[in-house]
Amino acid sequence: MANAHQQQHKKAYGWAARDESGLLSPFHFFRRDAKENDVTFKVLYCGICHTDLHMIKNDWGMSSYPLVPGHEIVGIVTEVGTKVAKFKVGDKVGVGYMIGSCQSCIQCSNNLENYCPKMIPTCGATYHDGTTTLGGFSDVMVADEHFVVRIPDNLPLDATAPLLCAGITVFSPLRYFGLDKPGNHLGVVGLGGLGHIAVKFAKAMGAKVTVISTSPNKREEAVQHLGADSFLVSRDKDQMKVAMGTLDGIIDTVSAVHSLLPLIGLLKCHGKLVMVGAPNKPLELPVFPLLMGRKIVAGSCIGGIEETQEMIEFAAKHNIGSEIEVIPMDYVNTAMERLSKGDKKKIKHKLWIQTMTKSYEEEHAKEAFGWAARDSSGVLSPFHFSRRENGEKDVTFKVLYCGICHSDLHMVKNEWGNSTYPLVPGHEIVGVVTEVGSKVEKYKVGDKVGVGCMVGSCRSCDNCANDLENYCPNMILTYASKYYDGTTTYGGYSNVMVADEHFIVRIPDTLPLDAAAPLLCAGITVYSPLKYFGLDKPGLHVGIVGLGGLGHVAVKFAKALGAKVTVISTSPNKRQEAIESLGADSFLVSRDQEQMKKAAIGSMDGIIDTVSAVHPLLPLIGLLKPHGKLIMVGAPEKPLELPVFPLLMGRKIIGGSCIGGMKETQEMIDLAAKHNITAEIEVIPIDYVNTAMERLAKADVRYRFVIDVANTMKPADTSS
Repeated sequence: MANAHQQQHKKAYGWAARDESGLLSPFHFFRRDAKENDVTFKVLYCGICHTDLHMIKNDWGMSSYPLVPGHEIVGIVTEVGTKVAKFKVGDKVGVGYMIGSCQSCIQCSNNLENYCPKMIPTCGATYHDGTTTLGGFSDVMVADEHFVVRIPDNLPLDATAPLLCAGITVFSPLRYFGLDKPGNHLGVVGLGGLGHIAVKFAKAMGAKVTVISTSPNKREEAVQHLGADSFLVSRDKDQMKVAMGTLDGIIDTVSAVHSLLPLIGLLKCHGKLVMVGAPNKPLELPVFPLLMGRKIVAGSCIGGIEETQEMIEFAAKHNIGSEIEVIPMDYVNTAMERLSKGDKKKIKHKLWIQTMTKSYEEEHAKEAFGWAARDSSGVLSPFHFSRRENGEKDVTFKVLYCGICHSDLHMVKNEWGNSTYPLVPGHEIVGVVTEVGSKVEKYKVGDKVGVGCMVGSCRSCDNCANDLENYCPNMILTYASKYYDGTTTYGGYSNVMVADEHFIVRIPDTLPLDAAAPLLCAGITVYSPLKYFGLDKPGLHVGIVGLGGLGHVAVKFAKALGAKVTVISTSPNKRQEAIESLGADSFLVSRDQEQMKKAAIGSMDGIIDTVSAVHPLLPLIGLLKPHGKLIMVGAPEKPLELPVFPLLMGRKIIGGSCIGGMKETQEMIDLAAKHNITAEIEVIPIDYVNTAMERLAKADVRYRFVIDVANTMKPADTSS
């Protein structure tokens, strides 16, 4: 038996770990003989990756022994199979993290073998023939030519080896997430094996690069040696504050548990924080900063073979190699100890100022009345105040209905710490135009109109220029915000509204005003991410988490856009409502682990998460297909645990989205009219509003309260 085995296999030797101690020692084994599509090469160098350290110690619970590590393997071809077309004996080649995949799934068809569900890692995995794969800490390698990369002659093999893992790990997200455009300002977190190569690739792509590190002593290395443009010490709060909102994207290479909030703060609106390091424990994900800038947190794991070859050729063109320390094989255990201690390079790394020319009484001469909260108790009571007179570009309308949003509840109680009193809530406001200014072009008296979450913006920044007023840094909220003249804005729990026509939405005649009101917040909140994140394509499978004020509208819009929709809820008793009333295709009880695992894992193109309570993200990430998108539109009060590894392994992203711009809001309302989409509502009189708030806090509403302002709010009810 031994002789037959030896006849069919190629003798090999290397160093292997035999157990979880991770100690490596010499190991004799066999490689398969080269088949017709195989390339055999003599291994000259193999990089040591942090993953190797995790694997030999079974830190991820999936190692099998004996284990020969190594997936940054380079050498010279010694033999090729009869059907090998791309390589010949003597070629310089390499093998990276994978040596097999199904080559038939949609991922493989799109040159994304790294996200194939049957991808075979180079070490510690089971090959097509049932044998265990053994890595590059060895003298010889045999691999299917599809998974072999050609190394250009001008690249030194030793400094090129780490590019087969570290290089593609940072190159791929720079490309995929659009961070490779010249002139972008990119941050690189961590200056280790991944980080130093990320700096080199980003600079070669024409980016301005800022290195972000906990270690001040790495400044010289980053700027003078690697060519970074600037350096931030992440522990220096003043430095980090000055840099807020300056980066288009960040590549986070850190594998230790660390805070995401400061990094998210560095991003511009629509900025992308891409994780390529894999912390052992979930990170805290603060959702609110994502929502307010439509920022995303994503993961990326290596790249496909075609992209890896592209990366290597780009490296050759720009003379990019890894900073390395070359070691002998018998030093490997010491190297692993140094690596675990971080002792390595890479085994040899916009304000609008308007002068007020009239008195407050002249500017705010239109009498108004409403209901206001006077303190953080949140209790609402009648309130007399003034609106400004209608300006030349203003529209004045009689408020007929106003929806109650969960944000109103937070604001009246000052739960977000930014409320000012007296506070008149309401940003789902609809009514009929009673007056228009001399320069108003889009509206006339008698038109049905609405106002949503904002009543002003700078109108000059990039976001405003791109119809994204909702992300303008000087965006003015409909209530509890400062208007251009320095006065406080008041919301729609009132009888009259005055707003610039730019921030007015036309309500089509086919939509009932009461049920259309919530669309001005809830509707645009779910519609915008469906469109922006590409989840509006017919045939996609979209999950909706939570069946409340946002969730039920999300189901309706997703169905109208042609999606297959699955509702995900903790409440089994919402199944009938979801499917029979709202038209969802299926329903999952998120607390039923078997149901979540067997019926839906890896089945969804995207998920809209509307839940504002603290909840686990891991089961939701598991429901996504590779490249799937989990979009947060609910804002939990506390950070959520972010498991990074599942993001990396499927290049999945977690994004945030907050309402939408005015153009998109009008588009949403028009689509709603076309498809007869409205909110499910309970109409209430104004004097029921405090009870409604109590019920809302207990989720006792189906699904949105709407105040009948015109018929129940009378001037006699009010007092100052």
